[in-house]
Amino acid sequence: MSQKQLPPVKVRDPTTGKEVELTPIKVWKLSPRGRRGVKIGLFKSPETGKYFRAKVPDDYPETG
Repeated sequence: MSQKQLPPVKVRDPTTGKEVELTPIKVWKLSPRGRRGVKIGLFKSPETGKYFRAKVPDDYPETG
């Protein structure tokens, strides 16, 4: 079973404070009632191994 490789996103790693290019593990839309939503991605820090969430571009494909 092959998965389509998603392009990396430039995000700031909150655990180290550095700008890094990472591919999100999961992407979903977060939209409060009555407002326009934003897309959030789940990332894993390459240096510390901790997980964090960050905003991804609106045209980025969602994953399950």
